[in-house]
Formats: sequence, structure tokens, C-alpha cells
Amino acid sequence: MALAEANRKFFDSLTDTYDDAPWRAKAITQITDAVREHLNWIGVNWAKPEPNAGVEEAEKVRLLDYACGTGLISRALGPYVTTTTGIDISPNMVSAFNKRATDVGIPQSQVSAVVGNLFTPESSDALAEPEYFNFDIVAVGSAYHHFEDVTLATKRLVERLKPGGVLFIIDFIQGAGMDHSHEHGHHGYVHHGPNNDHGHGHAHHAHHGYSHTDIPEDVLKELPKEMIDSIKVTDFDEAHVRAFFEEAGLVEFAISVLDEKLYMEYSGRSMERTVFFAKGMKPVAQDI
Repeated sequence: MALAEANRKFFDSLTDTYDDAPWRAKAITQITDAVREHLNWIGVNWAKPEPNAGVEEAEKVRLLDYACGTGLISRALGPYVTTTTGIDISPNMVSAFNKRATDVGIPQSQVSAVVGNLFTPESSDALAEPEYFNFDIVAVGSAYHHFEDVTLATKRLVERLKPGGVLFIIDFIQGAGMDHSHEHGHHGYVHHGPNNDHGHGHAHHAHHGYSHTDIPEDVLKELPKEMIDSIKVTDFDEAHVRAFFEEAGLVEFAISVLDEKLYMEYSGRSMERTVFFAKGMKPVAQDI
């Protein structure tokens, strides 16, 4: 089964209970707070700048939340942008995203999501309308480790940015040295990070900046096949992230590793993961 189709099926199956795990509330708050603490670092001219940021508020700031899931990143950045477009391969996740927005009275003209896949091997006419281009920021939360080809994915996302726009990703860093797991024996499997949470891993080796060794073998054996089939890697190293950002033409690359571990549970186990933020800017004409 193709990785994209495995992800669609797996996340469609999770939608009804996706945000219900008790540990997720803390994780969602943790990521939301960290994103907002990094607003100046991200480098977008926000609609609502941070105090003392030294910039005027922008009249129009457009966010593309790719692999949006139920919308954590959209909610974290919502106060600072004027319009949000979500894209996800899972129809059920898109429905949940849109329901969350309408339930709190946000009009579709301001926040909405559609089903889509920008990473097919050959470019297609899907999502080719002007409203799906020229974003100020494209954000991808906890999903890059599900992508079959991260270089292709990054290039396709950069195409959706305006010159001077920022690609911002959240994922798990390799080699932090403190990630570990504990057995609980009473939880059902819930394995993802707090956002789109399209993540953790399955194989048994590391290569080209990928790592598959972060989750213990005995835990891997307990994971459902549909979960294992949905992921490509468990984490990244900084050099590899820099490489695929720069290969996609982004400049001003920066990475920030969060001090606080992200706690999660799955297959009767708890685990702490180390999260990183990475960003890069699409060059403006004079920078090319």
C-alpha cells in the first residue's frame, strides 16, 4: 500500500477519538504555548504582532496548515493571521477541522480545510486555483515523518509560498539522548504528537538523517500494523532538515529544539519525545 493511502486510511480511522486521550490536553497546551513563544523567531509579519516586536501589524496574513489534522497549528496561529486554509489527505480529519471552526462561529471565508495531496510524484491540477498559492506562512505540525519524500514535499510546499513567505515545521529531533518509554499496561494505543500528529516510526536502522531506532523494539511489536504502515521515520537530525530546506530553495534556515519533552502514550506505554521547530524563507526576487 502506498504511504499516502496508508496515512489516509489510518487517520480517517482515528478521527472520532483523536483528541480524547487525557494526556493530549497538556501536549496541546505545550505546543501551542511554544509556537506562540516563537512568533518573533518564525519571522512572519503577523496581523497581531507581539509587543515590542518592532513591526507594524499586517493587514492580510494567510496561513496554509498542511496535514492540518483537527487543526492545532491553525488554532495556535489563528489570532495572528487573517485567513487559514487547511489541507489534509484524510477526509474525516478535514471534516473535524471544519466542524471545530463552525462550532465556534468562525466563517468558512476565514478558516476552512479541504482534502488534498500536494505530493503526488507528478504535478497535477489539484488545488491549482489562486487561493491555494502565495501564502505568508506554510506550517506543517508533526507530519514530516509521514512524508515519503521530504525533499519533494518541501519543494511543493515552497511553491505555495509568496516570495518572502516562511515554511515552518514541527517534528521530532534525533539524538537528543533523553527520550525513553515506560510500560503502563492499561492505555489503548494513542501514538501521535499533539498536532496533526502524523507520527512515529517502525523500521530498525538509521540513514541519511532519518532514525528508526528511537522507539524500543518491544514497543514496536505491539503497535498496530496500520500505524506502522503510516509512517516513514521516527525523527530527523538537524543536518538533514537543513539539507532538504536548502535543496527546496529556502534561505535563512534556523532550527530551535524545545527544552521541555513532549509526553505521549501508545500501546500501553508512555514516551517522552524531543521536539524541534524549523523555518526557512522563500527568497524574494533580489535574493535569488
